[in-house]
Amino acid sequence: MPSRSPIPLFDAPDHHFGAMVLVILTRQPDDATLRAAARLADNAAIAAWALRPDHLTTLTVGQYRQLLDYAAAPEVFDLALHLDGDRKHIRTLIDHIASEVDDLLAYYGPPHAQS
Repeated sequence: MPSRSPIPLFDAPDHHFGAMVLVILTRQPDDATLRAAARLADNAAIAAWALRPDHLTTLTVGQYRQLLDYAAAPEVFDLALHLDGDRKHIRTLIDHIASEVDDLLAYYGPPHAQS
């Protein structure tokens, strides 16, 4: 029996569990699309961090990703699935991520460097 490659694990906060399940059940992606969407979301998050505005330069890529996952993991993954994980549409996902982070910071304000 051939072994199947593992489905990607999603490192989303517990409060997004239901929304993530709903996204997957609603979209019903095949394994290849699921993997491609996970890669697209990861790559877009890193690219969005690299293009982050000056007031977020104190955040490491890990901190930026935590902020993004806490605020909008299901929305980002849903859009990545909607785009079928196609890397040609990474800019669309980068812009969406930047918008999600901007919305969060409009409410909470930018982070401050800790001394």
